[in-house]
Amino acid sequence: MNNRGLCLIVGICVSMPSTFANFYHIQPPVEQGEVWGPKQVGHVEEVARVFKETLIEATADDSEMKRDAHPKAHGCVTGKLSINPKNLKSSHQVGLFKEIAEFKTITRFSNGDPDFRKSDHKGDVRGMATKILGVPYQNILQEASLEEQSVHDLVFMNSDEFFISNPAQYEKFMRATQGRFGVIPYLLTHWRSLRVIFGAREKIANPLDINYRSATPYKIGSNSMKMKFETCRKHEGQLDKMPKSTEDENFLSKRLQKTLSKKEQCFNLMVQVNRDPKKNNIEDAIDSWSEKKSPFVKVGKLILDQQSNFLTTTNKASCEKMTFNPWRAPKANRPLGGLNRVRLEVYLRQFDLRTEYNN
Repeated sequence: MNNRGLCLIVGICVSMPSTFANFYHIQPPVEQGEVWGPKQVGHVEEVARVFKETLIEATADDSEMKRDAHPKAHGCVTGKLSINPKNLKSSHQVGLFKEIAEFKTITRFSNGDPDFRKSDHKGDVRGMATKILGVPYQNILQEASLEEQSVHDLVFMNSDEFFISNPAQYEKFMRATQGRFGVIPYLLTHWRSLRVIFGAREKIANPLDINYRSATPYKIGSNSMKMKFETCRKHEGQLDKMPKSTEDENFLSKRLQKTLSKKEQCFNLMVQVNRDPKKNNIEDAIDSWSEKKSPFVKVGKLILDQQSNFLTTTNKASCEKMTFNPWRAPKANRPLGGLNRVRLEVYLRQFDLRTEYNN
């Protein structure tokens, strides 16, 4: 992405990475019970290989290579995130949660299915990725000299659990996608993945109506956490009704625009500190943490500006070029676990591939 695209949306320029190869040298040291070694690196290579082949095959002769997941955007919208860490212990007031602050943001709402032509009427995994601009700390990719600007990405979905548990299972899942019957044989023998994938295939009337979660664990000082954006609309009784089946197949972007054109909207940023680390295994990304033992607390609020111009041709093109990476985070809030380490490698390689293809 060139800087001009992002500038057109918010008037703030964010530089993007240059060409990549592999990134094992930037993997941080293991901690909090993480497992990472030559075996896991081997799983990364296979996952990355299949992703690359899948993207190339799906692109065929198209002029643009899209994301492998969440390729259908409903819009990138501007806003601001206010942080207040008063509900956290002092030892957890680190990174993004160090002090009271406010930042400009860009948030992308999306559908998860690799088929960007899929109708919004059908159940799907839903995504919400927020880019926090001008943070007063370096992210891990900056420290590795891959990027320059200080941004922090929160990459969330409408599920408390990721659909794959660890690097070994990720490799098996990706191999299955290339089989004759696709992932069906894998899912029939891995019921937890089946439950998460189908449980997250949600029908929604408006991207602003549901909650979004980090799914995987992250650091919060010497402990781990999960995060979520909790919509304000449920408390205000403003939820939309599902449209008739005859309504536009791309109605979610129009609903988003209609809602934000009337007034600003909000999400509460919540943190779930891991109070039961023996049970809540950070190396099992399908693991769901008990909210009774590890309750969520409010640490901030995301306000989406009142706006109506984000579906112009220029802004939609800029939104398409924008990238989000959960590893754009400070060390104190970095992703945890082998599954997230696979994502570090795969996200950067895919960005490299798309950048080269899309020029």
